[in-house]
Amino acid sequence: MKALDTRAMRSSLPMSRRQFALTASAAALMSPQLLTAAHADTYPSRAITLIAPAAAGGPTDTIGRASARALQEAFKQTVLVENKGGAAGNIGAQTAAKAEPDGYTLLVVLAPLAQNIAIYREPGFSLEKDFVPIAHMASVDLVIAAGKNLPINNFDEFLAYTKANPGKISCGSQSPPQMQYLMKTTGINMTVAPYKGSALITNDLIGGQIDVGLVPYSDIAQHVAAGTAKVLFTNGPKRVRQLPDVQAVGERFPGFYFWSWYGIAAPAKTPALVVEKLRKELTTLAKSPDFVAFVTKLGLAPVDEPEKLGEVISKEIAQWQQLVVELQLPRI
Repeated sequence: MKALDTRAMRSSLPMSRRQFALTASAAALMSPQLLTAAHADTYPSRAITLIAPAAAGGPTDTIGRASARALQEAFKQTVLVENKGGAAGNIGAQTAAKAEPDGYTLLVVLAPLAQNIAIYREPGFSLEKDFVPIAHMASVDLVIAAGKNLPINNFDEFLAYTKANPGKISCGSQSPPQMQYLMKTTGINMTVAPYKGSALITNDLIGGQIDVGLVPYSDIAQHVAAGTAKVLFTNGPKRVRQLPDVQAVGERFPGFYFWSWYGIAAPAKTPALVVEKLRKELTTLAKSPDFVAFVTKLGLAPVDEPEKLGEVISKEIAQWQQLVVELQLPRI
Protein backbone atom coordinates (compact mmCIF):
# COMPACT_ATOMS: atom_id res chain seq x y z
CA MET A 1 0.00 0.00 0.00
CA LYS A 2 1.31 3.40 -1.02
CA ALA A 3 2.22 5.66 1.89
CA LEU A 4 0.26 8.84 2.33
CA ASP A 5 2.13 12.05 1.48
CA THR A 6 1.31 14.09 4.58
CA ARG A 7 3.24 17.10 3.31
CA ALA A 8 1.12 17.20 0.19
CA MET A 9 -2.03 17.01 2.27
CA ARG A 10 -0.91 19.88 4.47
CA SER A 11 -0.11 21.98 1.43
CA SER A 12 -3.39 21.24 -0.37
CA LEU A 13 -6.66 20.74 1.50
CA PRO A 14 -5.85 22.64 4.70
CA MET A 15 -4.15 25.47 2.78
CA SER A 16 -7.20 27.71 2.66
CA ARG A 17 -7.60 27.53 6.44
CA ARG A 18 -3.92 28.28 6.93
CA GLN A 19 -4.14 31.27 4.59
CA PHE A 20 -7.22 32.54 6.36
CA ALA A 21 -5.52 32.28 9.75
CA LEU A 22 -2.40 34.03 8.49
CA THR A 23 -4.44 36.78 6.83
CA ALA A 24 -6.48 37.33 10.00
CA SER A 25 -3.32 37.49 12.10
CA ALA A 26 -1.76 39.99 9.73
CA ALA A 27 -4.87 42.18 9.80
CA ALA A 28 -4.92 42.09 13.58
CA LEU A 29 -1.30 43.17 13.70
CA MET A 30 -1.75 45.97 11.15
CA SER A 31 -1.21 49.35 12.82
CA PRO A 32 -4.09 51.81 13.22
CA GLN A 33 -1.97 54.30 11.29
CA LEU A 34 -1.86 52.00 8.26
CA LEU A 35 -5.60 51.37 8.46
CA THR A 36 -6.25 55.11 8.71
CA ALA A 37 -3.97 55.81 5.77
CA ALA A 38 -5.80 53.21 3.71
CA HIS A 39 -9.13 54.82 4.62
CA ALA A 40 -7.83 58.28 3.68
CA ASP A 41 -6.51 57.02 0.35
CA THR A 42 -9.95 55.81 -0.70
CA TYR A 43 -11.92 58.64 0.94
CA PRO A 44 -14.50 59.55 -0.14
CA SER A 45 -15.82 56.44 -1.84
CA ARG A 46 -19.51 57.27 -1.33
CA ALA A 47 -21.85 60.18 -0.64
CA ILE A 48 -21.13 62.64 2.18
CA THR A 49 -23.89 64.22 4.29
CA LEU A 50 -23.42 67.77 5.56
CA ILE A 51 -25.91 68.61 8.33
CA ALA A 52 -27.03 72.24 8.46
CA PRO A 53 -28.65 72.74 11.90
CA ALA A 54 -31.13 75.36 10.66
CA ALA A 55 -33.98 75.72 8.21
CA ALA A 56 -33.25 76.15 4.51
CA GLY A 57 -32.69 79.64 3.15
CA GLY A 58 -30.54 81.34 5.79
CA PRO A 59 -26.75 81.81 5.89
CA THR A 60 -26.21 78.50 7.72
CA ASP A 61 -27.85 76.70 4.82
CA THR A 62 -26.18 78.92 2.20
CA ILE A 63 -22.67 78.39 3.58
CA GLY A 64 -23.38 74.67 3.89
CA ARG A 65 -24.48 74.37 0.27
CA ALA A 66 -21.54 76.39 -1.04
CA SER A 67 -19.15 74.17 0.93
CA ALA A 68 -20.95 71.04 -0.28
CA ARG A 69 -20.64 72.11 -3.92
CA ALA A 70 -16.91 72.71 -3.54
CA LEU A 71 -16.32 69.33 -1.88
CA GLN A 72 -18.42 67.60 -4.49
CA GLU A 73 -16.38 69.12 -7.30
CA ALA A 74 -13.08 68.32 -5.57
CA PHE A 75 -13.90 64.74 -4.57
CA LYS A 76 -16.19 63.78 -7.48
CA GLN A 77 -18.67 62.39 -4.97
CA THR A 78 -22.17 63.49 -4.02
CA VAL A 79 -22.35 65.81 -1.00
CA LEU A 80 -25.87 66.17 0.37
CA VAL A 81 -27.02 69.00 2.64
CA GLU A 82 -29.52 67.91 5.27
CA ASN A 83 -31.40 70.71 7.05
CA LYS A 84 -32.10 69.71 10.64
CA GLY A 85 -33.19 72.72 12.68
CA GLY A 86 -34.64 72.91 16.17
CA ALA A 87 -33.57 73.81 19.72
CA ALA A 88 -31.31 76.63 18.47
CA GLY A 89 -29.35 74.14 16.38
CA ASN A 90 -28.94 71.51 19.10
CA ILE A 91 -30.90 68.80 17.28
CA GLY A 92 -28.68 68.92 14.21
CA ALA A 93 -25.53 68.98 16.34
CA GLN A 94 -26.73 66.02 18.40
CA THR A 95 -27.36 64.02 15.23
CA ALA A 96 -23.90 64.78 13.86
CA ALA A 97 -22.18 64.04 17.19
CA LYS A 98 -23.67 60.52 17.19
CA ALA A 99 -22.68 59.79 13.59
CA GLU A 100 -19.94 57.36 12.65
CA PRO A 101 -16.60 59.26 12.73
CA ASP A 102 -15.58 58.27 9.22
CA GLY A 103 -15.78 61.59 7.36
CA TYR A 104 -19.12 60.83 5.75
CA THR A 105 -21.14 63.01 8.14
CA LEU A 106 -20.14 66.65 8.63
CA LEU A 107 -21.75 69.58 10.45
CA VAL A 108 -22.14 73.27 9.74
CA VAL A 109 -21.17 74.81 13.08
CA LEU A 110 -22.27 78.32 14.04
CA ALA A 111 -22.05 80.70 16.98
CA PRO A 112 -25.36 79.73 18.67
CA LEU A 113 -24.09 76.15 19.10
CA ALA A 114 -21.12 77.43 21.11
CA GLN A 115 -23.42 79.65 23.15
CA ASN A 116 -25.73 76.71 23.82
CA ILE A 117 -22.90 74.87 25.57
CA ALA A 118 -23.00 77.54 28.27
CA ILE A 119 -26.75 78.16 28.28
CA TYR A 120 -28.28 74.68 28.09
CA ARG A 121 -27.96 72.39 31.08
CA GLU A 122 -27.94 69.36 28.79
CA PRO A 123 -27.28 70.44 25.19
CA GLY A 124 -26.71 66.83 24.20
CA PHE A 125 -23.28 67.42 22.71
CA SER A 126 -19.95 69.13 23.32
CA LEU A 127 -18.44 71.17 20.51
CA GLU A 128 -14.95 70.68 21.91
CA LYS A 129 -15.18 66.98 22.82
CA ASP A 130 -17.59 65.57 20.25
CA PHE A 131 -16.27 67.38 17.17
CA VAL A 132 -13.04 68.18 15.40
CA PRO A 133 -12.99 71.65 13.76
CA ILE A 134 -12.18 71.73 10.06
CA ALA A 135 -12.56 75.27 8.70
CA HIS A 136 -14.01 78.67 9.57
CA MET A 137 -15.90 79.69 6.42
CA ALA A 138 -17.47 83.11 7.10
CA SER A 139 -18.67 85.57 9.74
CA VAL A 140 -21.59 87.96 9.82
CA ASP A 141 -22.80 91.01 11.68
CA LEU A 142 -26.10 90.50 13.50
CA VAL A 143 -28.73 93.21 13.54
CA ILE A 144 -32.07 93.93 15.11
CA ALA A 145 -34.44 94.66 12.26
CA ALA A 146 -38.06 95.84 12.32
CA GLY A 147 -40.94 95.86 9.92
CA LYS A 148 -41.64 99.10 8.11
CA ASN A 149 -44.72 99.92 10.24
CA LEU A 150 -43.08 99.82 13.68
CA PRO A 151 -42.82 103.49 14.78
CA ILE A 152 -39.12 103.39 15.70
CA ASN A 153 -36.02 103.85 13.55
CA ASN A 154 -32.87 103.54 15.65
CA PHE A 155 -31.37 102.19 18.86
CA ASP A 156 -32.31 105.17 21.04
CA GLU A 157 -35.93 104.98 19.92
CA PHE A 158 -35.90 101.20 20.40
CA LEU A 159 -34.81 101.58 24.03
CA ALA A 160 -37.44 104.22 24.74
CA TYR A 161 -40.21 102.26 23.02
CA THR A 162 -39.49 98.92 24.70
CA LYS A 163 -39.20 100.52 28.12
CA ALA A 164 -42.53 102.25 27.59
CA ASN A 165 -44.09 98.96 26.43
CA PRO A 166 -42.47 96.24 28.56
CA GLY A 167 -43.12 92.73 27.28
CA LYS A 168 -45.30 93.93 24.41
CA ILE A 169 -42.63 93.83 21.69
CA SER A 170 -42.25 90.40 20.07
CA CYS A 171 -38.78 89.44 18.90
CA GLY A 172 -37.83 86.45 16.79
CA SER A 173 -34.44 84.87 17.43
CA GLN A 174 -32.65 81.70 16.45
CA SER A 175 -30.69 82.05 19.70
CA PRO A 176 -32.90 83.24 22.61
CA PRO A 177 -29.86 83.44 24.96
CA GLN A 178 -28.49 86.26 22.83
CA MET A 179 -31.69 88.21 23.42
CA GLN A 180 -31.51 87.48 27.14
CA TYR A 181 -28.01 88.99 27.05
CA LEU A 182 -29.33 92.08 25.25
CA MET A 183 -32.29 92.52 27.62
CA LYS A 184 -30.16 92.07 30.71
CA THR A 185 -27.57 94.56 29.45
CA THR A 186 -30.03 97.25 28.34
CA GLY A 187 -32.69 96.78 31.01
CA ILE A 188 -35.53 96.18 28.56
CA ASN A 189 -38.14 93.45 28.38
CA MET A 190 -39.40 91.76 25.21
CA THR A 191 -41.28 88.59 24.37
CA VAL A 192 -38.78 86.36 22.61
CA ALA A 193 -39.98 83.73 20.15
CA PRO A 194 -37.48 80.96 19.28
CA TYR A 195 -37.05 80.13 15.59
CA LYS A 196 -35.35 77.29 13.71
CA GLY A 197 -33.67 79.59 11.21
CA SER A 198 -33.05 83.23 10.36
CA ALA A 199 -34.89 82.96 7.04
CA LEU A 200 -38.07 82.10 8.95
CA ILE A 201 -37.56 85.13 11.20
CA THR A 202 -37.20 87.39 8.17
CA ASN A 203 -40.36 86.00 6.58
CA ASP A 204 -42.44 86.56 9.73
CA LEU A 205 -40.94 90.01 10.23
CA ILE A 206 -41.93 91.11 6.72
CA GLY A 207 -45.31 89.45 7.16
CA GLY A 208 -46.00 91.29 10.42
CA GLN A 209 -46.15 88.23 12.68
CA ILE A 210 -43.37 89.64 14.87
CA ASP A 211 -42.27 93.21 15.64
CA VAL A 212 -38.49 92.83 15.48
CA GLY A 213 -36.02 90.08 14.75
CA LEU A 214 -32.40 89.20 15.39
CA VAL A 215 -31.04 88.29 11.96
CA PRO A 216 -27.81 88.36 9.98
CA TYR A 217 -27.66 91.54 7.94
CA SER A 218 -27.34 89.38 4.84
CA ASP A 219 -30.88 88.08 5.40
CA ILE A 220 -32.54 91.47 5.66
CA ALA A 221 -30.47 93.60 3.27
CA GLN A 222 -32.71 93.15 0.22
CA HIS A 223 -35.81 93.99 2.25
CA VAL A 224 -34.15 97.12 3.63
CA ALA A 225 -33.33 98.15 0.08
CA ALA A 226 -36.95 97.52 -0.93
CA GLY A 227 -38.28 99.60 1.99
CA THR A 228 -40.17 96.72 3.61
CA ALA A 229 -37.84 96.51 6.63
CA LYS A 230 -35.36 98.65 8.52
CA VAL A 231 -32.28 97.99 10.63
CA LEU A 232 -32.59 99.54 14.09
CA PHE A 233 -29.09 98.73 15.36
CA THR A 234 -26.23 96.26 15.16
CA ASN A 235 -25.11 94.00 17.98
CA GLY A 236 -21.40 94.72 17.91
CA PRO A 237 -18.98 96.96 19.79
CA LYS A 238 -18.89 99.54 16.99
CA ARG A 239 -20.59 100.45 13.74
CA VAL A 240 -20.00 98.15 10.80
CA ARG A 241 -18.61 99.08 7.42
CA GLN A 242 -21.79 98.20 5.54
CA LEU A 243 -24.01 100.28 7.86
CA PRO A 244 -22.05 103.38 8.86
CA ASP A 245 -25.19 105.32 9.85
CA VAL A 246 -26.65 102.57 12.06
CA GLN A 247 -25.96 102.65 15.80
CA ALA A 248 -24.22 99.77 17.56
CA VAL A 249 -25.14 98.52 21.03
CA GLY A 250 -21.50 98.82 22.09
CA GLU A 251 -21.60 102.58 21.60
CA ARG A 252 -24.02 102.88 24.52
CA PHE A 253 -22.93 99.79 26.45
CA PRO A 254 -19.14 99.38 26.09
CA GLY A 255 -17.94 95.80 25.90
CA PHE A 256 -21.22 94.46 24.57
CA TYR A 257 -21.02 92.39 21.44
CA PHE A 258 -22.10 89.23 19.81
CA TRP A 259 -21.70 88.08 16.27
CA SER A 260 -22.28 84.98 14.23
CA TRP A 261 -19.89 82.77 12.34
CA TYR A 262 -20.06 79.63 10.27
CA GLY A 263 -17.69 76.72 9.86
CA ILE A 264 -17.48 73.02 9.10
CA ALA A 265 -16.68 70.30 11.64
CA ALA A 266 -16.63 66.50 11.79
CA PRO A 267 -17.42 64.05 14.58
CA ALA A 268 -14.56 63.47 17.01
CA LYS A 269 -12.21 60.57 16.16
CA THR A 270 -12.63 61.12 12.44
CA PRO A 271 -9.28 59.96 10.99
CA ALA A 272 -6.76 62.80 11.01
CA LEU A 273 -5.79 62.23 7.39
CA VAL A 274 -9.45 62.51 6.35
CA VAL A 275 -9.81 65.72 8.36
CA GLU A 276 -6.72 67.14 6.65
CA LYS A 277 -8.12 66.19 3.26
CA LEU A 278 -11.34 68.07 4.04
CA ARG A 279 -9.49 71.01 5.61
CA LYS A 280 -7.29 71.45 2.56
CA GLU A 281 -10.30 71.78 0.26
CA LEU A 282 -12.38 73.99 2.57
CA THR A 283 -9.62 76.42 3.56
CA THR A 284 -8.70 76.76 -0.10
CA LEU A 285 -12.35 77.53 -0.84
CA ALA A 286 -12.64 80.07 2.00
CA LYS A 287 -9.64 82.03 0.66
CA SER A 288 -10.59 81.86 -3.00
CA PRO A 289 -11.56 85.16 -4.71
CA ASP A 290 -14.83 83.71 -5.99
CA PHE A 291 -15.93 82.57 -2.52
CA VAL A 292 -14.85 85.87 -0.93
CA ALA A 293 -16.94 87.73 -3.51
CA PHE A 294 -19.82 85.31 -2.92
CA VAL A 295 -19.98 85.79 0.86
CA THR A 296 -19.46 89.55 0.54
CA LYS A 297 -22.41 89.79 -1.85
CA LEU A 298 -24.50 87.92 0.72
CA GLY A 299 -23.60 90.51 3.34
CA LEU A 300 -21.27 88.12 5.17
CA ALA A 301 -17.61 88.73 6.02
CA PRO A 302 -14.83 86.53 4.61
CA VAL A 303 -12.19 85.20 7.01
CA ASP A 304 -8.41 85.52 6.84
CA GLU A 305 -7.50 82.37 8.80
CA PRO A 306 -10.09 79.67 8.08
CA GLU A 307 -7.90 77.00 9.67
CA LYS A 308 -8.42 78.55 13.13
CA LEU A 309 -12.02 77.45 13.69
CA GLY A 310 -11.02 75.70 16.91
CA GLU A 311 -9.90 78.99 18.43
CA VAL A 312 -13.13 80.70 17.36
CA ILE A 313 -15.21 77.99 19.03
CA SER A 314 -13.20 78.03 22.27
CA LYS A 315 -13.40 81.82 22.60
CA GLU A 316 -17.15 81.83 21.97
CA ILE A 317 -17.77 79.18 24.61
CA ALA A 318 -15.57 80.97 27.13
CA GLN A 319 -17.32 84.29 26.52
CA TRP A 320 -20.75 82.79 27.11
CA GLN A 321 -19.71 80.83 30.16
CA GLN A 322 -18.56 84.13 31.66
CA LEU A 323 -21.74 85.93 30.60
CA VAL A 324 -23.97 83.29 32.17
CA VAL A 325 -22.33 84.05 35.51
CA GLU A 326 -21.98 87.83 35.18
CA LEU A 327 -25.48 88.48 33.84
CA GLN A 328 -27.12 85.66 35.81
CA LEU A 329 -28.66 84.31 32.65
CA PRO A 330 -31.08 81.46 33.30
CA ARG A 331 -29.94 77.99 32.29
CA ILE A 332 -32.34 76.27 29.94
